[in-house]
Amino acid sequence: MGLKLLVNADIRLPELTTVHIPDGVNDAAVRGQLLEQFGIEIGGGLGAFKGKLWRVGLMGHSCQIRHVVTFLAALETALKDQGFTPENDGVDAAMKIIHG
Repeated sequence: MGLKLLVNADIRLPELTTVHIPDGVNDAAVRGQLLEQFGIEIGGGLGAFKGKLWRVGLMGHSCQIRHVVTFLAALETALKDQGFTPENDGVDAAMKIIHG
């Protein structure tokens, strides 16, 4: 989708992904839409990162492929509703990684 991650891959925790919020995208609006429309909750940034990044947990039930794909589709919808144009299809990119 063209989103930038905070932490480099070589030191990133697989259980938590921190994603920079694209310019012009309303943090609270996206998180609210994810929760209200899709039943998906992600965390906002804390401290100096408040309003600048999202914290996406990938542990237990939420790390199953079907939930990850659902999250990516929901996030893409919410971002488009905010006027953000993804560079590519997040679900398609994930499926290529998952299934080769």
